[in-house]
Amino acid sequence: SSGINAEYGQHQKVQEAFERILYIWAYRNPGSGYVQGINDLVTPFYVVFLGQYVEGNVETADISQLTDETLANTEADTYWCLSKLLDNLHDNYTFAQPGIQMKVHDLRRLVNRMDGVLDAHLERNV
Repeated sequence: SSGINAEYGQHQKVQEAFERILYIWAYRNPGSGYVQGINDLVTPFYVVFLGQYVEGNVETADISQLTDETLANTEADTYWCLSKLLDNLHDNYTFAQPGIQMKVHDLRRLVNRMDGVLDAHLERNV
């Protein structure tokens, strides 16, 4: 559950905003481009930023009643927060995923230090 009901997520203006956010991020980050799952990172930012403009529950808000300026501000804030988040995770989304490889290596060293028997088992069987 992403915190957005199906009707909200299917609203044309919301879909268009998500498409622009993801397109611009992929365009500005050609080393990774769009990677499956990045769209799931957009949703929480969008909901939080939209929340400052609606009364009550964001999930049930009537998006069509919001001004274009409000939606543009929400989109811009969402884009920049997504960019900042992914700047710190960029190596996870590039060819060969060096960030993930490094994390796996760090985890293996930790398991080796904490439980050598388990590490040996994993080395033989994985």
